[in-house]
Amino acid sequence: MKAILLAGAAVLAVQAAPAQAQQAITTPIFKSVNNFRDLAGISAADGGTGFVNLTTHDGAMRTGVFYRSNAPTFSATDLATASTLGITKDIDLRTPGEIASTPDVVPPGATYLNIDILGPGSTATAQLAGAKTGAEAVAGMEAMYRGFVTDPTNRAGFRETLLQMAQTPGAILYHCTSGKDRTGWVSAVLETIAGVAPSTIMQDYLATNAYSNVPATLASLPASIASVYGPLLGVQSSFLQASLDQVTATYGSMEAYLTEGLGLTQADIYVLRARMVEYLSLPGQAGFVGNSAQGAAFLANLQNSPLSGAYTAYNFYLQSAVDAGTLGGVEARVGGQVHADSVGYLLREPQRIHAAISAYAAGQDLEPGRTSVWQADLGQTFHVGSDAAAAGSRDRNFGALLGATRRFDARTSGYLALGYNWGQVSSADADADVDAFVATVGGRRAFNSLEEGPYVGADLSLEVVDYDSTRNLGAGLGTARGSSNGDVYAGRVELGEVIRQGALTVTPLVGVDVSYAKLDGFTEHGGELALAIDKTDKTTTSLEAGVRVSFDGDKTGDWTVTPSAELGYVRFLNHPSATSQGQLYGFAVAQTSAFDSRNLGRAAFDLTARRGRLSLQAGVNGVVGGGDASGVGGRLLVGYSF
Repeated sequence: MKAILLAGAAVLAVQAAPAQAQQAITTPIFKSVNNFRDLAGISAADGGTGFVNLTTHDGAMRTGVFYRSNAPTFSATDLATASTLGITKDIDLRTPGEIASTPDVVPPGATYLNIDILGPGSTATAQLAGAKTGAEAVAGMEAMYRGFVTDPTNRAGFRETLLQMAQTPGAILYHCTSGKDRTGWVSAVLETIAGVAPSTIMQDYLATNAYSNVPATLASLPASIASVYGPLLGVQSSFLQASLDQVTATYGSMEAYLTEGLGLTQADIYVLRARMVEYLSLPGQAGFVGNSAQGAAFLANLQNSPLSGAYTAYNFYLQSAVDAGTLGGVEARVGGQVHADSVGYLLREPQRIHAAISAYAAGQDLEPGRTSVWQADLGQTFHVGSDAAAAGSRDRNFGALLGATRRFDARTSGYLALGYNWGQVSSADADADVDAFVATVGGRRAFNSLEEGPYVGADLSLEVVDYDSTRNLGAGLGTARGSSNGDVYAGRVELGEVIRQGALTVTPLVGVDVSYAKLDGFTEHGGELALAIDKTDKTTTSLEAGVRVSFDGDKTGDWTVTPSAELGYVRFLNHPSATSQGQLYGFAVAQTSAFDSRNLGRAAFDLTARRGRLSLQAGVNGVVGGGDASGVGGRLLVGYSF
């Protein structure tokens, strides 16, 4: 009799696979195991929608993860089909007596585990033993379901079941004898964790009656027997409701039951939920654009990576973010915008260096046949404001160049300079040290003389870059660090005319600049979301127009002091923004640099003091562009001619 009662008290089992809205339920139907099904949803023929269940927070149940069942007594044909489902563990919730009566046919590749829910010490079935009427049977079943919540032996068994489901990779089959009571409670708890609507949970629970064809079985029995055995062979809503009501009475909520009653951690719960549910959109994702949209999509894609449904920082973060209703800014940090900003910074450097040393490099103040050697110390900070497309960025740099300029004759000069530039780029809670060895060479050829008349100039430069980045991802996701190398090649052609007007010298000019910057691919380390960064490169071409104005010097003791000023305008012929791309688990995330202004305005002011062959120059400069882009810098040059 007890075996029959336990058979009537058996739990339901479900099937699970990847999640999409309106994904059809395609779980195989087994003649030999009629209550085998998918936790993700119920077939239309058995009272369900035929599609996966949707959950709160725009989630959808995954198929192929958790299968629920009555005792798996697969026929040879059905076993061959079951072997294709990737089941790695068969969790049997029955007592030893039930198992001895009907042993499992374990799918190939699966490990068998028995967790005896109603075993020694359990009092959940005590009221069922004396049931003689249908009302007594119903009361006994409801008492057993309340015991699922209150009985310590039962709670220990359910705890172990859920932990096994969280900690075991691959698909899992869980079952009891009929797949309706013990299995049904496990299924209801799992669906609650997943966020399935209560009405759907109840509908799925009652589907046992259709899957197991309980009405037909009862119709074949005498009415007196059917009234008693009906509650034992099938399910009714009051059974499951008894457990749910007991959860509220004892713990106040399902969450408290899970943590206080079963002793699960929040991490356990989040792993189970991620195994069952894929969120079709993340909090705020529909409203993001630019780099944040890329980052949010990347975070969403990682739900289908090994980081999801496991005890990882990513899984805990994402599930917490879903509950909080915000991604917490991680969407703006995860993609590595700083790598794109660094390339954008490198593309602008050759123009900055040229503008800073142009007066010394030109050789106008040298007599024919003379050479000057000089040192230039340069510094600048440049800021780009944030917008919807990208986080704001800031770069800072300081460089020192040693150069020599030779005036070959009245119309020709040339120069060579070598140095090092220390740079740092910051954006989206990340910093990159972008240091470079710099070499630049150029010359000028005048049609009349370098002091007056039209001229043409040309410059070439090379920077060999050492790159180190540190990205703080926040939200417990750690810090990603990376190192790489790169190069910058740049060329410039300039046309201008030196015009003397009394004590004033005016030099209008136009120039064409071409810059190519590259960072080699590298792999970050130091966190689960560290990326493999693709080679990042970009070429920009720009036109520059400007005018330099200087005055004849004033004598101050042995020194001659000359003020000068410059205004310039730069127009990029192609879009100057740089793009980087990272990869993780086959998912890509692209980021665009904050700087995207095609127009820049420049201004500079200098004072040059000369005493014999010694010259000193100090200056400040500023630059402004679209998108709240602005910068300020300074320079100090010391030269000596011989």
